[in-house]
Amino acid sequence: MRKYYWLALFILLAIALRWGSFFISVINHDESTYIVIAEEMLRGELYFRDVVDTKPIGIFWIYMLLIKLTGGSLAALRAAAAAVVGLGSWGLFLSGRRATGSERVGVAAGVIYAIICSIYTYYGLSPNTEIFFNLFTIFALAVAVAPRIRAGHADALWHWPLAGLLLGCAVAVKPFAAAEALAIGLFMLWYYGRERKLSRAIVAGVALVAGFLVPLAIVYFYYRQAGLLEAFQFYTFEVAGAYPVDLPWYLRLKYMGDYLLRYSPFVILGAGALVQWKRFKSKEGLHWGYYLLLQFLLVTVVVLITGKRFGHYQVQLHPVLALLAACWWTPGLTLFPWLRREWLRKWAPTIVMHLALILGIVHYQHYSNKDDKPARIAAYFEDRLAPGETFFGINGWQITYHLLDRPVPTPYVHSSLLYLDHHVRAFQIDERAEAERIIADPTVQYLIGRLNDANADTPLTARLLEVFEPFDTIGEDIRVWKRR
Repeated sequence: MRKYYWLALFILLAIALRWGSFFISVINHDESTYIVIAEEMLRGELYFRDVVDTKPIGIFWIYMLLIKLTGGSLAALRAAAAAVVGLGSWGLFLSGRRATGSERVGVAAGVIYAIICSIYTYYGLSPNTEIFFNLFTIFALAVAVAPRIRAGHADALWHWPLAGLLLGCAVAVKPFAAAEALAIGLFMLWYYGRERKLSRAIVAGVALVAGFLVPLAIVYFYYRQAGLLEAFQFYTFEVAGAYPVDLPWYLRLKYMGDYLLRYSPFVILGAGALVQWKRFKSKEGLHWGYYLLLQFLLVTVVVLITGKRFGHYQVQLHPVLALLAACWWTPGLTLFPWLRREWLRKWAPTIVMHLALILGIVHYQHYSNKDDKPARIAAYFEDRLAPGETFFGINGWQITYHLLDRPVPTPYVHSSLLYLDHHVRAFQIDERAEAERIIADPTVQYLIGRLNDANADTPLTARLLEVFEPFDTIGEDIRVWKRR
């Protein structure tokens, strides 16, 4: 029962760290897109036909479930995302404890993960896909790899199909999780190869792959049953390959260097533990450390290969970093002995608790001082929109559809798909045809947009403004147009 005690504490820790971000409408527009598309799907719309985005369907299925469980409240959805982080911390606790035999290592891994996911807005605080698929890859690691690090483990065959199922779920949320799947597959080959168990390796490999394919088969048959296989292929493969990103190698190194510097205290702890394991010739420690380095390397390759420098991509590195840093607490290691003083160990829970409360308050003060434009827009339209009427947001604020419980008049919920040239080209969007679709929808009575927005100067907006005329302003920076 003690492990469930830690589960509760990790969830409470994650909520304490993140609660200050629960009350603003937008932390990151990707989260807004997940919520709005999931609501459209709950209304009966089909993904890749009626609503479109760059993400696989898995994240929207997750948000459909969360909306059902929470009633759609933004604060409740953020609390649910915090609980997902807490569950991930618990999975790392199980992994660290199983791999090293030390509960202290497991606790450290869980605490570190909750903290590093909750400091920076674009490195885990905003609920992006990474914190959700991390949950699946973390438990796959806890099931398939961690128990096999120490001697005398139980090599249960059922671990492999379960790990495969978890990894398949992760890939259905975001294909980047293929890096962890490859790392676990390579570990399996090494593990049975060193013991010369070829037949066992074949059986385990088949079980792992079979479990992995189950979620992907569900996605395939979903689109097949809906008659959307061509759309699935186009948006999944062709659109993804249509983004020309040629980022110089030195900027890619800078991108990774920024991550390592942000979390340098934990990087130093992990590197120190690896050095001491090598010095003491600890085979089990080195096996664990080398596996974590392998996963870190594979995830880094996947993150860098896109050529994009989004901070949330690197959230995928957080579980490995937390496990590496936690290795410093392995019994017998002596690096930085001043950090092991008895008084510091005694007061560690109090220090973590106060850190969580302080960080939560800092987030609250930061977000409460920001201009919540979607809330202002929702308040403006609350008494102006008649039943059945809706609006179209020019280049932004898609969460307002959720706040007003109104349908989206375009399949392209994330406004950047309609207003950034590289998205328009990749999705092969006919902007004037999309404008005609919106115009032909009599429920669209208003447009809203920024007073000054160079990105909104597009053929789509030009056509819309032939039909909608200036009507009002919301504050000093948002304009409202009404159908003529």
